[in-house]
Amino acid sequence: QSLQQWEWIIVNDGSTDPETLRFLLPFRSADSRIQVLDIPNSGPSKARNVGVAAARADLIFFLDSDDLLAATALEQLAWTLISHPGSSFATSWTAVFGGEHVRSRRGFDTRYAFLYDNTVTALSMIWRSAYAQVGGFAEHIRGGLEDYDFWVRCAAAGLWGHDIHTELIWIRRKQQSEYGGYGWGFQNDLATMPTFRRTIRAAYPHLFQDGLPRPVDDPGPQTAHQIVEPTPPFRNQLKPIGVRRILMLLPGIRVGGADRYALDVAKGLSERGDRVTVVLTRSDEQHTWIEELRRSTSDVFDLPAFLRAGDFPRFLRYLIESRAITHVWISNSILGYQLLAFLRAHCPHVVFLDYNHMEQPFRHGGMPQLGVEHSELLDLHITSSQHLCQWMHARGVDEQRIVVCTTNIDTERWRPDAELRARVRKELGMSETQSVILFAARLSAQKRVRLAAEILRQLRDQQVEFVALIVGDGEDMPWLRAFIQRHGLASHARLLGAVQHVRVYELLVAADVLLLPSEQEGIALILFEALATGVVPIAADVGGQRELVTQECGVLIPPGPDELGAYCRALQQLLADPDQRTAMRQAGRIRVVEQFSMPHMLDRMQRFLDHAAELARATPRPAVSTGTGQAMAILAIEHDQLDQRLRRLPPARLLLRLRHSSFARIGGSQTQRLRMFVESADRLIYVARRSIMRVIKRSLGRSYSP
Repeated sequence: QSLQQWEWIIVNDGSTDPETLRFLLPFRSADSRIQVLDIPNSGPSKARNVGVAAARADLIFFLDSDDLLAATALEQLAWTLISHPGSSFATSWTAVFGGEHVRSRRGFDTRYAFLYDNTVTALSMIWRSAYAQVGGFAEHIRGGLEDYDFWVRCAAAGLWGHDIHTELIWIRRKQQSEYGGYGWGFQNDLATMPTFRRTIRAAYPHLFQDGLPRPVDDPGPQTAHQIVEPTPPFRNQLKPIGVRRILMLLPGIRVGGADRYALDVAKGLSERGDRVTVVLTRSDEQHTWIEELRRSTSDVFDLPAFLRAGDFPRFLRYLIESRAITHVWISNSILGYQLLAFLRAHCPHVVFLDYNHMEQPFRHGGMPQLGVEHSELLDLHITSSQHLCQWMHARGVDEQRIVVCTTNIDTERWRPDAELRARVRKELGMSETQSVILFAARLSAQKRVRLAAEILRQLRDQQVEFVALIVGDGEDMPWLRAFIQRHGLASHARLLGAVQHVRVYELLVAADVLLLPSEQEGIALILFEALATGVVPIAADVGGQRELVTQECGVLIPPGPDELGAYCRALQQLLADPDQRTAMRQAGRIRVVEQFSMPHMLDRMQRFLDHAAELARATPRPAVSTGTGQAMAILAIEHDQLDQRLRRLPPARLLLRLRHSSFARIGGSQTQRLRMFVESADRLIYVARRSIMRVIKRSLGRSYSP
């Protein structure tokens, strides 16, 4: 466990099995923090009570012998109880494994269902004082439901808790035959549960009348002007591991090139012996790649899932001190930039740097502009392209403090595969000679889905034979589906929706040409992947893409009035000339392997991390006083909370979805205005459906697929 301030009490509930006793023997003298207690077989309630009686700590966590914890589980549970002082206990979302595989998002927060179904397991952290107040577990209950009875008695005493909204606990579910002589009476007797409910209804009628208590004296996650306490509540100094110990601040980890790069950096640096800790800062992000991130590094923290916003600053300070962090690496996190002054004030010996991918249309340049504005607090800027490097330098960044490290690709993983190509094409019902165009991106205005659709329509009208595979999801999906149906493109364009990253590789291997007419890019990661797998890209000449794609291996189309025709002509020429495609495929593969491989990127990243440390030592940035850091932290949290609340308002959520959509650009004739109205109605339906599904998921409190 990442939390090393613990005592571990193992209660042997009367086992006489020789193998078990041999297994326990080393623990009896392994560590002064470990106690092994032997009692006659008395059931889980007695075993837990005996363990608590022997404990000295104020916080108690119950763990059954066959269940599992994430490496940061105890640390997050301890912090969440300190951060939410009104809670008497806490648990996390859980995953069941073994004989059954289920993900559950039910727990203490599922208050409305608790009196009718036990939504919480015993695997929870509880304040010792709350445990003592209700007298512990009822020892006469030995056939199961002892934890349910305990939580009901806590509720009757006015005590309640909350959940960490991420999976930190894995519960093993065995077949009944695997338990041997140990069974649960309530599972065998169907009358047990109804009888238990009648008993608690009779004993605690006020719970059924008034509902379960809410945690008291809890300021809640959305309190305005939260007090920011700068000092961590406890120390947890871990042994420094690795030459470089990097804290990455990211908004989230979801499908997209920037987050894929963050995953590659975390994985690559960890494999090279550096220690990587990752903090996610946004509460409205869907962390679709968080499991993959945890396979790269176990030290992952989703701040909004377990902390009040007011505790974000001191938790980051705590992490830096606990892990002896040497570098803080910010990418795409507004809050990360805004907390720089606080972190510099309290951690002056840490190196701070940022990584930016591309300029953006919001905030006068987006994240790179934030980097420019916070340049005095950063030791080094790293960009994904020379184009962005020059953009930031032109806006005031010292050229001595900005370098380029392209995102690159694992060329061993992303490579041509003739056998896989034939298999995927057969699976999709396509011949080996059929021309395949791949469009793989978020279906949004930034990726110019509507231009891509018009390109495909014109190719079809010009009698070009092809099949287009469209991969991704987003705001423009309803429009695209309607466009394909309206223009009879179903035989030429297949909507595959969002797919796993490994499936993107399979589809690239099966494709001939990649189409990407984006409005803005840094250097799109899909271009690296395409070139590595032997696919010829036809993409927009924006951002730094010409730094990767040359005329020998791809085609770049500059934005302009004739770009539609230029895309069509380039596609026609390439699809009609397999020899040219072969030459460009080979050139692209060679270019990526020789200049843009993953080892090259990791070499540069480690070199730049060391360079940033040298800059911090030789020419340190101006010191920040603790008073200034505190004031800036309060403003940062205030801004973050206001931003989150505004984004959750239904009108704002709709506007945010529509902001980057392209229907607003349609104008002109009455037919076009009517089409705009229909498309906006489609989009409203799309947004409403997604919102309704989120409400259903929260109501059920568990994973649910529509």
